[in-house]
Amino acid sequence: MASDSQAKRFCKCIKAVRKTVKVRRGSTKEQAAIAICTKTILQSRGRTLKRFSCKKGPKLKTQKALSV
Repeated sequence: MASDSQAKRFCKCIKAVRKTVKVRRGSTKEQAAIAICTKTILQSRGRTLKRFSCKKGPKLKTQKALSV
């Protein structure tokens, strides 16, 4: 489980990036924003995304990245 501050940062990141990202064919602005924020906020700290919600209050569920 991720901390509340990390969940807030993740949701803020998605909202900010969604406004500026260019969409590729076959994806939406929100999908691109989620991918970018997952890479920058979670994977840089050794976590991977399992589930999240930003609607009623930021909730983020993560797990440790699998090492190969």
